[in-house]
Amino acid sequence: MILRIARKEFVDAWRDGRFRLGAALVLVLLVVSGLLARQQVERARGERASAAELERKNWLEQGDKNSHSAGHYGVNVFKDTSPLAVFDRGIDPFVGTAVFLEAHRQNQVAFLPAQDATSMRRFGELSAAIALQMLVPLLIVLLAFGSVAGERESGTLRQILSLGVRPRQLVFGKAVGLAATLAVLLLPAAGVLAYLLAQSGGASASGLWTRAALLAGCYAAYLAVFIAGSVAVSASTRSARAALTILLSVWALNCIVAPRLASDLVHQNLPTPKLAEFEMEMQKDVQEGLDGHDSRNKRLEEFTRETLAKHGKTRAEELPFNFQGLVMLESEKHSAEVFDHHFGMLWDRIQEQDRAVAWSGFAAPMLALRAASMAFAGTDFAHHRHFARAAEEHRRDFVRVLNEDLMNNARPGDHRYTAGRALWEQLPVFRLEPLSPSDAWREARPGVLVLAAWLWASLVALFFSANRLRVVNA
Repeated sequence: MILRIARKEFVDAWRDGRFRLGAALVLVLLVVSGLLARQQVERARGERASAAELERKNWLEQGDKNSHSAGHYGVNVFKDTSPLAVFDRGIDPFVGTAVFLEAHRQNQVAFLPAQDATSMRRFGELSAAIALQMLVPLLIVLLAFGSVAGERESGTLRQILSLGVRPRQLVFGKAVGLAATLAVLLLPAAGVLAYLLAQSGGASASGLWTRAALLAGCYAAYLAVFIAGSVAVSASTRSARAALTILLSVWALNCIVAPRLASDLVHQNLPTPKLAEFEMEMQKDVQEGLDGHDSRNKRLEEFTRETLAKHGKTRAEELPFNFQGLVMLESEKHSAEVFDHHFGMLWDRIQEQDRAVAWSGFAAPMLALRAASMAFAGTDFAHHRHFARAAEEHRRDFVRVLNEDLMNNARPGDHRYTAGRALWEQLPVFRLEPLSPSDAWREARPGVLVLAAWLWASLVALFFSANRLRVVNA
């Protein structure tokens, strides 16, 4: 009986010209957004690959110079684009794409794509993820609001129940029929997106299809919440108009009000420092030490005395290595502690904000879905932090190699020492190992758990709405 009711609901939906028009618009938006996103992702990947090749060429051809000076010459490294960004751009348009690596400094990731965009970006960027998060739920609302309430208003509900159809069979049949209708609409779009993903430059990345499957599961759960909830509201309200009013209000709160409100509340309760204050505090600690008690000159004098005593010398020029190179190595070690302290606190706070927004999905499921979607797509802050951390580790390695060359190969007191291409070629090309699906799952887990709770609650609501179904509401 449930399947018969589902088939009847499926046929009625596709006979409705308004639904066919809305479905066609949504399908076109999904496909076009995927094609445009793929074009943007491939262009960005090509531009960054070309820039990385040019940076490497400039580094190798910089000429002979002091190896520590080469550390200040520096090099730019570029963030690769996740293949799943064709589906969900996440925060990628609003965070940097390149970072300049140099001695003594850990620089912020720079060159935000949004800086080059027009003022129209303030209205949002259409993507397949946004369409599924906002437009498809609206289509579900318009499709489901009269599913049971309309039967009640037209008088057919009494006839259906009088034929021996149980309320639970009717309500669940309606929900299954709507789900089948939506599946027929979304499967072609999913096929197009899967093809675009398979053709992308990073399609062979480890765990890519696992991530895609987890993404599909999250969106299926999210849409199931709207289907079950919409049918439950339709079964519980006196009229189709009342059901439509309630469902549109819920949609607006979930898709429009909740994201902005949650962001503002989280930033108010978990603030991040201003950029100028952050830079000032970090540079102060670089100069004075993490405890703020010692000055750089005092530390240098003490380190000089310890080094001379260790080697039984009275002057730095008598040491069997270049003392300045050793000082640079120790300076980098101290700076690394400062950078780890400050950037670690900043990044932890931002991820704490992200988790708070994900858990606030108990108030609006779209918040939980967005967090899980970006994590599985590789476009959330955790993946951006992974790039920034890998770039910093690369910076420390290449600065260490340069300073060790200065210490071991420059004669004590020789300020004219230079190195050349042979040394520059020893420094490897920057390679970023992507996070594994298990790492992505760890970041997405709060959102997934909240979505699971919403799915369970919506099915319970559908069950109870069936048990309370009456021909005329009291």
